[in-house]
Amino acid sequence: MRWALVLIALAIVTAPAGWFGAYYLLGRDTATRADLEQVSTALRDLTIDFNNLRQQVEMLEQRGVGGDETITFSDAPVASDSLQDSFAQVVLIADRREVNEGMSTASPSYLTSLFGPPRTDLTQDCQTMTNPVLSGMLRTENVGPINVQMLEPAIISLRQVFKNVEIFEPELYARIRSAGSLCVRLIRGSDSSVSTHSFGLSLDLNIDGVTDTLGDDRTQLGLILLSEFFQREGWYWGAGFGREDSMHFEVSREKVEQWRRLGLLPDEAAVAAIMSGAAPAPQ
Repeated sequence: MRWALVLIALAIVTAPAGWFGAYYLLGRDTATRADLEQVSTALRDLTIDFNNLRQQVEMLEQRGVGGDETITFSDAPVASDSLQDSFAQVVLIADRREVNEGMSTASPSYLTSLFGPPRTDLTQDCQTMTNPVLSGMLRTENVGPINVQMLEPAIISLRQVFKNVEIFEPELYARIRSAGSLCVRLIRGSDSSVSTHSFGLSLDLNIDGVTDTLGDDRTQLGLILLSEFFQREGWYWGAGFGREDSMHFEVSREKVEQWRRLGLLPDEAAVAAIMSGAAPAPQ
């Protein structure tokens, strides 16, 4: 589309040239204010809507229009957002093992060491959480574009994440869908490993209800954009797992530790007291 870029460049260059020429044609000393205003009006009538031209060129590039075809530009505004149209597009995740720089995952083994297992009789089917340390902190609430069942600190954090998305990426916000949050179970195909969804600190998302393919190192463009908002709030993106799971977002280990220091999650002493029955479970 080099011809289109040339067209835009010529339009930009010739506009000031018109002013310069008019100034000298009328004479630097003899041109009156009325003369200059008349020229100004004429030039405004000839001004190209550069934004409209650029939008239409972008649309043509996306449609693959060749350089030999006849193009007709319209003065009507173009109601199109090319990025918005690409939110559901599946793209390769660049440097995916580095996307969570500065954060580490709060693995099921780590969370079990802190709070105990989510329940004692885990299967590969979703069940209720029976862990007395955590079950009282579970909430089912709306966090903006979706409903979730998670621990209360995670819900508060999610509201902030999605509020930021709504402000800075409102078109993306409207297309966010949930693929699940709390699900107390074993990892599919395992008889011992606990799913990260069992602790109420993770959720799966997608764009327009289309589930991401696990382990192909690709994801929807909208999820890449979302990951930046989550990471600012201390959430770990599953694209960085050994086996890519880019629809997955979970509270990072660092965030869990911060919440424990702030008293938003039970610390070691509180967990011991609750498990022994010496203290009531959090509500």
